[in-house]
Amino acid sequence: MNRDPHGEWEVFRFLAWAWDVTAGNALAADYPVRQADVTVLAGIAQLIGVNQDRAEVADLSRPLLIAPIPGAGLFVIDGWHRITRALAEHVTHLPARVLTEADEARIRLRGP
Repeated sequence: MNRDPHGEWEVFRFLAWAWDVTAGNALAADYPVRQADVTVLAGIAQLIGVNQDRAEVADLSRPLLIAPIPGAGLFVIDGWHRITRALAEHVTHLPARVLTEADEARIRLRGP
């Protein structure tokens, strides 16, 4: 994830994909919050490069942002520091908001 020097714009990059996380969180701000089982993400979490110092202080009450990726299913595009902390602390579920397909397409900066 990249953040501008002022913390105003976040982008999440994974392989050939990139999303405007700031815009995604704005779109999902009024979406219902559901509980996401993060234990199923343990293997993927190891592939995501996270700053461990940042993970240790991540706010577990802040909802994850999940996007439906064409041809791949649902994927977390914001919240990997929270997931890393949750897994380390044996927390099994975190709050999450799920974008629509139209939202995902709107915030996708790069990808197939």
